[in-house]
Amino acid sequence: MKSQLNLKALIMLIAGIIFSTTVFSQDSGRISGTVSDKKTGETVVGASVKLKGTNRGMATDANGKYILSGLSDGTYTIQVSYVGYLPTEITDITLSGGKLVTVNVMLEEEAGQSLQSVQITAKVNRENAAALNVERKNSTLVIQKIGAQELALKGLSNVSEGVTKIAGISVVGNKNVFVRGLGDRYNNTTLNGLPIPSTNPDLKLIPLDIFPSSLVKNIGVTKSYSPELYGDFSGGSIDIVTKDYPEKGFFKVGISSGYNSITTGKDFLSTKGSALNYLGFARGDRELPARVARTRVFESTSPANAPGFNTAWSPEERTAPVSTGFNFSGGDLYTLESGSQVGFLANVTYKNDYRFNDGVSAIYNAQQAPDYFYNTRRYSFTTNTSSLLNLYYKTKNNNSYSITGVYVNDSSNDIFDQNGFKNDLSGNIYARRDAYVQNSLLNTQFSGNNSLSDRLKLKFAFGYANIKGSTPDRVQNSFIDNENGTYSFLKFNTSDNHRFFADLEEDDFSGNVSFELVSKNEDAIFKTLQFGFQGRHKNRVFGSRQIDTKIGLSPTLMVNQVDQYLNDGNLGSGEDNATFRYQESYFAPNNYEADLSVAASYVNFNFQFNNKLKLIAGVRGEYSNQNTYFKTGNQTYDSPYQVNTLDNIDILPAATLKYNFTESSNILFAASRTISRPQFVEAAPFRYNVGFGIAEGEGNPDLVNSSNYNADLKYEWYPSNSELVALSAFGKYIDKPIELSQVNSADPLFTYINTDQAIVAGLEFEYNRNVGNIFGSGSKVLKAMSAGINASYIYSQIKVSDETINTSAKPIAPTNRSRPLFGASPYLVNLDYSYRQEWSAKSNTTFTVTYNVFGKRLFVAGAQQAGDIYEMPVNTLDFIVNTKINSRIGLDLSVGNILNPTVKFQQEFNDNNLSYNEYKKGTNVGINLNYTF
Repeated sequence: MKSQLNLKALIMLIAGIIFSTTVFSQDSGRISGTVSDKKTGETVVGASVKLKGTNRGMATDANGKYILSGLSDGTYTIQVSYVGYLPTEITDITLSGGKLVTVNVMLEEEAGQSLQSVQITAKVNRENAAALNVERKNSTLVIQKIGAQELALKGLSNVSEGVTKIAGISVVGNKNVFVRGLGDRYNNTTLNGLPIPSTNPDLKLIPLDIFPSSLVKNIGVTKSYSPELYGDFSGGSIDIVTKDYPEKGFFKVGISSGYNSITTGKDFLSTKGSALNYLGFARGDRELPARVARTRVFESTSPANAPGFNTAWSPEERTAPVSTGFNFSGGDLYTLESGSQVGFLANVTYKNDYRFNDGVSAIYNAQQAPDYFYNTRRYSFTTNTSSLLNLYYKTKNNNSYSITGVYVNDSSNDIFDQNGFKNDLSGNIYARRDAYVQNSLLNTQFSGNNSLSDRLKLKFAFGYANIKGSTPDRVQNSFIDNENGTYSFLKFNTSDNHRFFADLEEDDFSGNVSFELVSKNEDAIFKTLQFGFQGRHKNRVFGSRQIDTKIGLSPTLMVNQVDQYLNDGNLGSGEDNATFRYQESYFAPNNYEADLSVAASYVNFNFQFNNKLKLIAGVRGEYSNQNTYFKTGNQTYDSPYQVNTLDNIDILPAATLKYNFTESSNILFAASRTISRPQFVEAAPFRYNVGFGIAEGEGNPDLVNSSNYNADLKYEWYPSNSELVALSAFGKYIDKPIELSQVNSADPLFTYINTDQAIVAGLEFEYNRNVGNIFGSGSKVLKAMSAGINASYIYSQIKVSDETINTSAKPIAPTNRSRPLFGASPYLVNLDYSYRQEWSAKSNTTFTVTYNVFGKRLFVAGAQQAGDIYEMPVNTLDFIVNTKINSRIGLDLSVGNILNPTVKFQQEFNDNNLSYNEYKKGTNVGINLNYTF
């Protein structure tokens, strides 16, 4: 029922967008032109163009062009401004007879101009690289951003793909984000500056691939700490800024399709399901039946007590079609008679994808004998549905308020087959797991900007986020392989054939209030004081149940015939060869609750000693209280929860010193202290695994916070506002870092421990230039080319002492006491090259090639003399073509993963390297057609 309501709400939102978006007719008189850089001749994207004495204005488009229409006859003055340039006025523009008047404007860069001292009279387009580059140039943080235009140019469909194009960032396992070699727990994710919880119980960061690029204005990664930021990060704080109201009304429709070389048109397995499964809203179809939900421990021994599970044991076979998607977006800005403005933007996106890969999976002991070895096949059908609504109100005295609502629904239907052997079982084994996961995020925010006086500004933001993560009716079957195309049920344990249900719900409330006080004396060294307050409270409830089977039936069968035997008509004692029974065993750690409260205040002082040297220094006081409520394996259903509490007050100082050598180059040094908290799942003793016979994981309630000490040194040179050359060095010392470690046990089991210390250091290099400027050429061909590179070198080391091993709650014996951090690549390289061909004033094509490679990175740390497991380098080459056919029609083509390399993980021993996992992803071809009304 909830899924149906969500679907109805989505359909109503789509209809609302279609019928509420209005296309206005053009009035007679128009002023248009192009805004360019006087020094370089390059067009300025996002410049503010406004009619003086009115509230009419707009930002220049991707080609630096603007058009002010609907003007009556008369004489006008336009004001043109942009961050880093001198404001310019063009006077005595005369309109008569409804004609078009062309006014091209050349802007001159202003030396020593700071971002705060430029008055922006219309909206700056913070989706394009040039505007974001200017923001970065004036920032006192180590920050990098990628905007919506660059996401489209490089064919990046979601935020996860986008952040990997930023220096020093990689994504491990398609979900775990690493910034400067530091993984999930050392990073933060915010949405428009407010924190958001994760849909994945294993991760602190929400999986970034659930945010499609169509929702995003820009993505910013802050790598140095400042007291106005939440203090629990050391790698980076990732802020996803959603799109907001446009300056000009529009309605846009897009459709897309995709092909994968090893999936499309091939045999494919998927769950037998309804249209809701195709749309990604099948949670209700597969939910725990009411008869089971009413019981503490379920058992069914006759058809009269049949549970009524809706999911078939065996999937259906089909041919994989092409992937599909659509997008609707629309918005407008209205100027009221009072001079106030009201704007809105709405967006709805849906996409799906079919993927198959096959390979091998194995893990080896100290003697290099396999604990298990499987040939694997994975069939994945994924969907993503998202919607965005932004409402904006601006008063005539420039106070502004905004309400933003985001809903994202992400689903995956995964059929995972394993065929091989496990050393504690005789003969070959065939196992199949059918998992459906549906995660949804509802986020609402209210924010405002107020000028309380000429010297005092107020900013505030309040948000609520609700997360629902479900794994409803995950089905597993295990068989003995008879080596003749037939199989028999594996009955070694009742859990060999089971159904699993898990639900997570998390509520997150957050708020920020900040003030900025400007000095009375413009010539004083002290410039501004920033102070504020922040609060956050989130709570999580997680529960899971596993319904096992006792199988007496002993048929010889095919793997797709399970439903002929394990059906409600054959329910019985499970002790004879004609029946089976459902049998649940209560395991207390399968349920836990957790909450986190954070209250903080901070202050930042901004000093400017001259027009070259700045000092920003501040401190944050942050109180945090984190509770994990759990039960251990020997507790009963009625046993009270145990509580593990982390109660801390942390003082987090930060200082940044910035020196401007010239108007186009600067150097920055930053130092700070931050913390890292255990994730909820890391502190809960919940045991889980990802497949049959594969290693399990378990939390550790004895974990404590880590302390992080950070230093950054960055040099930047801006040949122009759209170009950048930068070199950064960084170093980090982490006290009591939290790491995954293997437990000494008969079966592979991993847990989390506080180790002694970790060190991370590295270099980052960025180079983005226009090719014509590189060679000092005015050639139109070279001016149409741009090239970019960012590269990172990362050194990391973690140490585990005898004391840590001896005092660990779980027995551990790491093979290597000193090793790199998990997931830290020693090098990362991104290259891109673009060429833009102008066909006419309204038509152009941009050709882009991108390349990415990462260095060998630790995937699993070995134990008991077994070797560490590493993910080997992968070379990725993509080609993207973006075409604007005319002012209304756009057509994009992408070819991804052209090289189709083998994704390989290997377990390394002193004298040998053995394959842990291998597979290919295939080459992807995508096409997108959009039309703007």
